[in-house]
Amino acid sequence: MITLKDKGKFAELPEMAMHIYEGNIPALKSAIAGGWNIKEGIVLSKYTTLSPLELALISEKPDVVKLLVEHGVDLNVKNNPAFLLAIRYCKEDIVRYVAANGAKLDKHNQVKSGAYAQAYYGNKKNIPLIHELGLDIKRHAGAVLRTAVSDHDRKTIEYLLDHGVDINYNEPDMVYPYQATPLTVAARMGNLAMVKYLIERGADVTLAEKDGERPYTIAVSNKHTELADYIKSLEPAEFHDVANKKYELQKYKLSDELVGFLTGDKLRLELAPNEYAIAHIDFFALTDTIETKIGRQKLLRISADIDNYSHLQLMWNPKQKGLIGCYDVEHKEYAVLCSFKEFLAKPEMYLIKFMEGEL
Repeated sequence: MITLKDKGKFAELPEMAMHIYEGNIPALKSAIAGGWNIKEGIVLSKYTTLSPLELALISEKPDVVKLLVEHGVDLNVKNNPAFLLAIRYCKEDIVRYVAANGAKLDKHNQVKSGAYAQAYYGNKKNIPLIHELGLDIKRHAGAVLRTAVSDHDRKTIEYLLDHGVDINYNEPDMVYPYQATPLTVAARMGNLAMVKYLIERGADVTLAEKDGERPYTIAVSNKHTELADYIKSLEPAEFHDVANKKYELQKYKLSDELVGFLTGDKLRLELAPNEYAIAHIDFFALTDTIETKIGRQKLLRISADIDNYSHLQLMWNPKQKGLIGCYDVEHKEYAVLCSFKEFLAKPEMYLIKFMEGEL
């Protein structure tokens, strides 16, 4: 059985693939002399086809890599550049060789992943090497910092921060389309120690994600009470001043009934038994409500958590004359429910109607 790292296990390999895997230079030279196309992919299985260079890099065969380079193999194939493969699968010698022979450092693969990310997922020891070779770590390693926070990888985090990576990095990508920061990632996990560390290193506690969530409101939504209290102690006092919040929210034309509820001491609404097993809804205090935008609509999120359905959020829309709505984050669907008074009377009925597409 032949194992090609994360590409899988194979009972056997085609002849040319086997020559590459074994580093059989005489056989490869003979094949090249006989017209073998070094750019053509080799089919290993129904779902796996690798180029000769890709196979040589994954197998860590430096002599084969050099032979292919000497015969003009393309090191900068679109969406599959050699430097990313070397960084992920190889040791320093091969990485330096492909870089010295024209492999570009700043290319991305088919999922828009760059060199620092590939090293992180494959061979973390190559991260300092990428930096040494000249790929700007401040510009290109922000996403890796965010991932390292998610993985509780303190060693990598410290290295990246010590070399100037932006601790407040929040560019959107496939994993974090909502523009998470390392701090909001840590807050969402409820990782108090990581949150404290990032703040000590300069993370901005007030920086919000695309939907308006900031570390504090994330901690509240996820019921991380100790974490929420800690972050709250570091936020500007005006964030938690009721009078100031009321002034800020004047444009939302909140009803007196809603304001009274959100400034009261009973922010959990218990639901009647129902087929969707929604036991309760936790609301934000007025000062914690989140201004957000869905499409072109400016809305105010008033629910912190809907039991068993964290992807559903209750919203207040100032343009709908005192009616509240519900937003499904996963499916990006929004619908008007009813007045807040009507909702308090039968919350389970309106939520079920929303989930069953009746509104």
